[in-house]
Amino acid sequence: MLALIASAQYYYQHVTQEPFPELGILGPNQKIGDYPASLLEGQNFTLYLYVGNHEGKVMFFNVLVKLGNSSSIINNSTYLHANPIASYQIVLLNNQTWLNPITLSINETGMNMKLVFELWDYNTTTQAFQYTGIWNQLYINVTGAA
Repeated sequence: MLALIASAQYYYQHVTQEPFPELGILGPNQKIGDYPASLLEGQNFTLYLYVGNHEGKVMFFNVLVKLGNSSSIINNSTYLHANPIASYQIVLLNNQTWLNPITLSINETGMNMKLVFELWDYNTTTQAFQYTGIWNQLYINVTGAA
């Protein structure tokens, strides 16, 4: 009986109670809030992409970077219906995190453009990525080259 209780305690201590993934965007100095606000069309800029896995198992993630405008709709159930301008695929063990610099450029002009980051995970049943409902966005003004 003691062995059963001990093994049950061990098992439940190592089960993730509320599984969740994480997605974060940091500015070029690896801080929240130092994001570029104005860019020239085609200008390269660097951000840091953070993904964390607390799902209780190994996860295969895909972060899609998309560009929208001020009226583009994205929320926990609706992803942005736009073609990705970049994609980053990451495999993470449980409780593992990933922080890497990414270099992007925007090849069109506009004011209050939404730079959207969506977190997708791989569903082994459907053998396809599915939207997790987790996303971030930055507003950026992009003007023509001088």
